[in-house]
Amino acid sequence: MELCVVLLLIKGPVNFHPSEITPPTHLTDLVESWETESTLMANLFTNYNKVIRPVKNYHDLVNITVGLQLLQLISVVWNPLGSHFISYTGLQNIHPSPNADGDFVPPGGTSLKVESSGQVTWTPPIIFKSYCEIIVTYFPFDQQNCSIKLGTWTYDGTKVYIKQEDVQPDLSNFAESGEWVMKSYRGWTHYVYYACCPDTLYIDITYHFVMQRLPLYFIVNVIVPCLLFSFLTGLVFYLPTDSGEKMTLGISVLLSLTVFLLVIVELIPSTSSAAPLIGKYMLFTMIFVIVAIIISVIVIHIHHHSPSAHSMPVWMRKIFIETIPGLMFFSSMKRPAEQQKTPRLPEDLDIAEISGKQSPADNLYQWPLAYDPDVRCAINGIKYIAEQMKLEDESNHEADEWKFVAMVIDHILLGVFLLVCIIGTIAVFAGRLIELSQED
Repeated sequence: MELCVVLLLIKGPVNFHPSEITPPTHLTDLVESWETESTLMANLFTNYNKVIRPVKNYHDLVNITVGLQLLQLISVVWNPLGSHFISYTGLQNIHPSPNADGDFVPPGGTSLKVESSGQVTWTPPIIFKSYCEIIVTYFPFDQQNCSIKLGTWTYDGTKVYIKQEDVQPDLSNFAESGEWVMKSYRGWTHYVYYACCPDTLYIDITYHFVMQRLPLYFIVNVIVPCLLFSFLTGLVFYLPTDSGEKMTLGISVLLSLTVFLLVIVELIPSTSSAAPLIGKYMLFTMIFVIVAIIISVIVIHIHHHSPSAHSMPVWMRKIFIETIPGLMFFSSMKRPAEQQKTPRLPEDLDIAEISGKQSPADNLYQWPLAYDPDVRCAINGIKYIAEQMKLEDESNHEADEWKFVAMVIDHILLGVFLLVCIIGTIAVFAGRLIELSQED
């Protein structure tokens, strides 16, 4: 690993002691100090080979102490790979210092601190890139576990011994991210025997970082709009059928939701390993709107039932006209059954009944006027008009009953859909939110 190469480069014998150097006080001392440093550097790197381990004996160990200070988490980028890389589904950039470009060794090199004892301290500014599996099951209320592994492949544990400076990385200067928050972090030292070299010990240090996503962005831009679309869908059942805009409102909500989903689809990780929470909620919202439109079509069909083509079943009249309205808040509506029926005219109509005068009891014959053809024709016309008015009233009464049933169904569905909207939202997210609150 390049870390070891650089350390080997500067870990050589030291031929001076710091006490031998006095602080410069005059310009002449400054010149002499510079010359002394130049001479020291020339002596240190004379005949120095950076490939050879800086030990006196071949069997001696090179001890390396590794510490990590995390300054900034740049981003966690969703980077779907091919099927042969299915175990790696995300990309994480960890930025421990502000002036590196991604290589392990920073360009231009960095200064090192060399002590007279031979101890070398190197604090390089480096951007670490680590591939880690992104678990999208609870997205956007998810936690991710990413790791940084430090070790050497050039030398095994008998040549280079790596140990931790501290089990936890230093986050004293860590700049908080607007998308992620560090929940836990720790380093572990692993002693591994690989299959290729079963008798050779290799040492590595792995730092694990558990990060929790801050979901405010997705709540404001995804969850709240979907919830509003669901409530707007419920208003389809509050809109009167006679307005003719019930289906227009339902289709408009569906089109708006479709456009909205096309806009935000890039925010959702594209994976088939698991369905994220936010994907489930968007699917629930889409099904919710489609079911509302289908039921609205059925309600409109019931509303426009014709008495000449459809006869209302007794059970429907009993449930939707007589029973349910009395149990719910719309019982104050005027039921069609409460309307007065038109009195039926008798078949044998006398002229005296039309005039409002009764014949004498001892009169055994009808008035001669009743035998007049013109009068009989007028009486028949009146009877026909009365029958037609009676049939029209009955037809209107049955049509009003169908409209009343449709209105009752609309009011029931309004309450049911609003309730389902609230319960569905809670059912999708409540479980995960409870888990996070218990962890805190």
